Amino acid sequence: MNQMGFQHEALIYEGEDDYLAGTVPFIRDALESREPILVAVGPAQTVWLEGELGKDAEEVRFAEMHTVGRNPASIIPLWRQFVDKNGGRSVRGIGEPVWAARSAAALEECQRHESLLNIAFAPGPPWSLLCPYDAGSLREDVLEKVAFSHSHVCHGGRVEQSASFDPESDCFAGELSPPATALEAFAFDLTELSEVRRRVAAAAELAGMDPQGVADLVIAASELAANSVMHGGGSGTLRLWRENGSLLTEVEDRGRIKEPLVGRLRPDVAQEGGRGLWLANQLCDLVQIRSGATGTAVRLHVAVHKHTLI
Repeated sequence: MNQMGFQHEALIYEGEDDYLAGTVPFIRDALESREPILVAVGPAQTVWLEGELGKDAEEVRFAEMHTVGRNPASIIPLWRQFVDKNGGRSVRGIGEPVWAARSAAALEECQRHESLLNIAFAPGPPWSLLCPYDAGSLREDVLEKVAFSHSHVCHGGRVEQSASFDPESDCFAGELSPPATALEAFAFDLTELSEVRRRVAAAAELAGMDPQGVADLVIAASELAANSVMHGGGSGTLRLWRENGSLLTEVEDRGRIKEPLVGRLRPDVAQEGGRGLWLANQLCDLVQIRSGATGTAVRLHVAVHKHTLI
């Protein structure tokens, strides 16, 4: 692989044959060059690849994207670990974080994740990541956004440079979608952090979450509220509501987050800040962050029942 830096390419495919035509040569090139390769895709795509590769599939590391990438914020740590483990060697990956059954919120965060990959791996060893998108099941508006986060797009056997590629997109920009109904907002400061925890626990229990799920959500929400007190002007606002089988917890304050990868890179022992959002991503199914000059909103999504898709 003769390249410099991180190469981020999308594959728009329609059906099994098109998928294999776009991915198998990429994998075989890696094997012939003795480059480590990690393939994180869905179960159907894994079956296709293993069937086509035959015994060569034993040389490929596979990961179940529907599990490891359930929360899109978990995907950059997966690739970071893979790249670092190989000590600067050129490596390759295939990652398919976007599938049609994801919720609208999860699809939005996947698109932001794809842009954040360019920031996360801009400095560092050279490696290539191919991201397949299923044109047979994904909405057109989802496919249209692929060009913003990938430097090259392959479609119909042709690879073209993206004229819309933005390697430094502001992934905190914009607004979160409003709840369907008006909500009670609880304003808190340092003296009311215990009340934040009590309200979150009560909402989780009322929703029917199991005790471990309740405890995890309370920890995550408590971390966000503490961040608001410490970094968001000393106070914040808590909102809780149910939506599509999930309990949503939102904390809003007057602070601003400037580190684009916060919550996606494991904090160092000596690092100040960043642990709360990292922990929230470990405990929740989805974490959305919007931050700008007027303040920050962080929204946690947790499925009431563990096997519900977010």
